[in-house]
Amino acid sequence: MLTAIWAAMPLWWMYPHPDMTPTGRLLVGVIYQPLVLWGPLLGAVTVSYYRRTKGSRTAHTNTP
Repeated sequence: MLTAIWAAMPLWWMYPHPDMTPTGRLLVGVIYQPLVLWGPLLGAVTVSYYRRTKGSRTAHTNTP
């Protein structure tokens, strides 16, 4: 859901805003660009974690 919300931010950033200076527009763009990538990167990290720990779940058993 957050990815869908922040995906429009780069488009908003490109439109001229009378109350923002060019430096302010650049700052907003730089600050909000990582939010666009948050969802896909979180998914990639989750898949990577699952693949790394998939086989080790059965290896750790508590036998006395």
